[in-house]
Amino acid sequence: MSGENGEIVRRVNVTFAPPGAEAVLALNHPNVEVVVLGSAIEEPCLGHEGIRRAAEAFDTADLQLNIDEVRDCGDDRVLVLGQQHSVIEGVPFDRGIYVVFQIEARKVRRCQAFSTKDEALEAAGLRE
Repeated sequence: MSGENGEIVRRVNVTFAPPGAEAVLALNHPNVEVVVLGSAIEEPCLGHEGIRRAAEAFDTADLQLNIDEVRDCGDDRVLVLGQQHSVIEGVPFDRGIYVVFQIEARKVRRCQAFSTKDEALEAAGLRE
């Protein structure tokens, strides 16, 4: 089962780009919660409608994701590490990707982004 969780997350990240945004819904639990770094200011994205809104926001930001590692952490958690490049209102923006996914019934139930790799490792139950 553990390798299967990592594969689910890989498919989400590959598919989560227009026109694949609708296809990614099938990989997400109907009550999925997506907590991005901006969720401290804005509410987390909830459910499939929240996924659609996030996809639209990512599309307008000219988002490029480079996934370096997908690590199955057990307990239905998957850690994703990589780099993100986007252009927001003409300003280029680069940052690390540190995300923990929670899988339930073979679908993404929760996805939370962290500011640092250490925070993500801790949330995933790992230490380096």
